[in-house]
Amino acid sequence: MQPSLDAAEAFRSITRILDDVSGRPVELPALRRVLDALVELVGGVGAAFLLNEPGALRVVAAGESVSWMSGLRLPLSGSSFSRLFGGPHRTIEFGPGDATPLIREDLREHHCDWILMTRVVRRFGPLGALAVGLESPRGGQLETERAVLECLAAGIGALAAMRPDRLPEPIGTVAAAVPEGLAVVDVSGLVQAWNPAAEEVTGRSSREMLNECLPFPIPAPGEVRQHRLPNDRWIEARCAALDAARRVVTFYDVSEARRQEEAQNLFLATASHELRTPLTIVRGYADTLVNRWDQLDDAGRRGAAEVIGARSRQLAELVDRLLSGDRAGGTPQPFDLRAALAVVLESAPESEDGHRLHVRIPATLPTAVGEADTIPTIVTELLTNAYKYSPGGGDVEITAGADGASVWFRVADRGIGVPAEQTESVFTRFWQVDRGDQRRFGGVGLGLYIIRRLLDRQGGWVSLRPRDDGGSVVEVRFRRAGHQTVGPAS
Repeated sequence: MQPSLDAAEAFRSITRILDDVSGRPVELPALRRVLDALVELVGGVGAAFLLNEPGALRVVAAGESVSWMSGLRLPLSGSSFSRLFGGPHRTIEFGPGDATPLIREDLREHHCDWILMTRVVRRFGPLGALAVGLESPRGGQLETERAVLECLAAGIGALAAMRPDRLPEPIGTVAAAVPEGLAVVDVSGLVQAWNPAAEEVTGRSSREMLNECLPFPIPAPGEVRQHRLPNDRWIEARCAALDAARRVVTFYDVSEARRQEEAQNLFLATASHELRTPLTIVRGYADTLVNRWDQLDDAGRRGAAEVIGARSRQLAELVDRLLSGDRAGGTPQPFDLRAALAVVLESAPESEDGHRLHVRIPATLPTAVGEADTIPTIVTELLTNAYKYSPGGGDVEITAGADGASVWFRVADRGIGVPAEQTESVFTRFWQVDRGDQRRFGGVGLGLYIIRRLLDRQGGWVSLRPRDDGGSVVEVRFRRAGHQTVGPAS
């Protein structure tokens, strides 16, 4: 049962929470402290912070009771989440019948019947959302809990001081006819003029923008800067001095060019990794035949040759797909995750440093939904990383299971680990733990980025957390058959 919340004590607690994280970067450890304090303050059963990214919200920090949600991507399109950023409501709530099975059935185990979610806004647009799960509200009232949540969200998102009002300057007829977005800003960076093209690109009217900061950083004179707007459009902006007190900023939509560039980059990165998987295995078994021919019996030689043949056929199929340009992915289908893991592990890459691989997978698992043909790429990449970042050998573990509406497997190692504040950064392109990683361990830092993109495409998700006694755990989750959605219905 949720405790009664005294307003005065609530806001004293909020002050203590914000004092605790003030002056620190908004990083994951600080967010987790806020989440823990929020749950304790309102008597909640779990809390999470969701980061705004193109077309979706991503759970980047979650309380202990809902840690399974870390890494979960919740699409905005077609969901009620979009009301947070596209409507007048600062806070939305989901009752027992509103949340989707993926969220509802797991939270029900923790007696969670109600979810409050409020937007967190920063200077240049939405940063994300703060959410807390509650038991059934007392008498249907959540006003105090809502006030606490909104106050904490405002504290997290407060990045700019209050500014004095300024009088707007009307836009001229020539500027109004310019096809590019055009804004005139004063010495403080506040908008004094805003043409119709700027309204169309940003979705922000001149009434909204006058005397406000631009929704993107102002480039230096002569600099060309690209930026993603809160409405997911990419712009290219330039700036020039208009007079001693004003600057003119012009910008236009480059979203389509960015999409094509990102699609090409992802295609090349994914292709190189998918080709590397069978090539690594073929090379390993070929080396085994060359170096241990005399030690192998006929069955061992035949087995190695069969693996080489199977992986060569897989390689040929990959090349055919690449030549035909088919990298969009198939429609997610029900598949047997246990069987898919077993096939991959039969010919998994072996460690050159004497690592011991321990596999603990149940005799049966619920049916998963996804693209089974991505499992070899995902598992091989995770094992390769576990070996690479565990110098000197050690134990690497693969486990699997299911809970609620998802089926999962984990790869755990005892290696160098990842700092807690960087457990989301690992999924960005070209990420390395430190500048010396590429020289020390090799690679370019694309593997986990590609894994997340592959899983996002099929409705799955991935997260990473450090182990208390050293090393990392990477968790991959797929939806269970029968649970197809990942966001609340509109």
